[in-house]
Amino acid sequence: MIDLCGQTSVLLFCVLLFSVFFVRASAQGPQTPHPASASRSVLVNGTLYVSGQGSRKPDGSRPQEFPAQVDQALHNLRAILNGTGMDFDNVVWMNVYLTSTADIAGMEDVYWREIGSSPPARTVLTVAALPDGDRVEINCIAVQDKVHRRAIWPEGWPNDPHSDPPGIEAGDVLYLSAQGGADPRTGKLASDFAGEVKQALDNVSTVLQAADMSTKNVVWVNPYMSVGGQYDAMGKIYATYFEFGNTPGRGTIQVMGLPKGNHIVFSCIAGAELNKRKAVRPRNMPPSPTASPGVLYGDTLYLSAKDGFIPGQGIVTPDFNLQLRQSMRNLLDGLEEAGMDFSDVVFSTVYLRQMQDEDRMNALYGEFFKGKYPAWTVLQQNIETDDEAAEQISFIAVRQQKH
Repeated sequence: MIDLCGQTSVLLFCVLLFSVFFVRASAQGPQTPHPASASRSVLVNGTLYVSGQGSRKPDGSRPQEFPAQVDQALHNLRAILNGTGMDFDNVVWMNVYLTSTADIAGMEDVYWREIGSSPPARTVLTVAALPDGDRVEINCIAVQDKVHRRAIWPEGWPNDPHSDPPGIEAGDVLYLSAQGGADPRTGKLASDFAGEVKQALDNVSTVLQAADMSTKNVVWVNPYMSVGGQYDAMGKIYATYFEFGNTPGRGTIQVMGLPKGNHIVFSCIAGAELNKRKAVRPRNMPPSPTASPGVLYGDTLYLSAKDGFIPGQGIVTPDFNLQLRQSMRNLLDGLEEAGMDFSDVVFSTVYLRQMQDEDRMNALYGEFFKGKYPAWTVLQQNIETDDEAAEQISFIAVRQQKH
């Protein structure tokens, strides 16, 4: 038994405390969602958030060959877009998850054949596992207003038909493609990890500048690393690019692999109007040089990825259910600080330590959303086993009228 607070009696108290925290979330009884019952997409204020789409056909079958699987995943994504009067040229931000780095080339062949002439900002990651044994999963954010959607290309950066646009600006929001540790003008990768971090953040800054913004405008960052043991090294450099106490929301995720030999990339979202940007920090969370618990931009809240830590104590139990409940409590703190609740969440990414926990996660997840699910993506990011956290979860939420 894990000793939470130094005494067995305190352990029982802490477990009871978890129950008190979440009685409101489960007051109407548990609901056990299957992934199919989660929202395929959520449309709010002209922005469409689309759940991760795998390679199953509507009849449940899956193509045998990998290129056909990628084609089917894109077809599934397109069907959702078409259902709201959109297409690929409405997409502003896309994440492609693969389970083998060897599949990147095959994915790219299909992707560039199907995506059209106005591709979105994009991040490609190799992860340890995807639901249902899939080899590919794709999610995205799209906007109804294509008139004010434009690609951002810094001067001197390569702009060929098979290059992801460094950024897509939609109204006053900028979505950045993953920026890695190579100089875009030369293609040369920095010689060490610290150099990659600096070059990647310089690349982010250059894209922002091309859109008349700076790092002060960033609301959300996902640093993805393909190496372990470098969190502090990355954080030390990262902190020099952002203002203490006003940093973006952030989810730092270690994955299995990244394209083009990168060991770190940064995927970002920024807002042009600084007067609409506000760091959100619950009272139990001290200011940090590397991440705010969340950033509110207008009516949209970008929450940092949270795991099952108790503020001031860390992760105190290996129990998956308790960790997930605490993760949701931590996320709820940020939502409530912004005047929101779980019903406002529109986009969720669940990073599991082990894919075998997916069914348990699904069952608990439904208790908090009570049938009104956000668009969501579930994956196992790597095969590391020494991390105490059973999962991490990040949210995008949009303040909505309550009926």
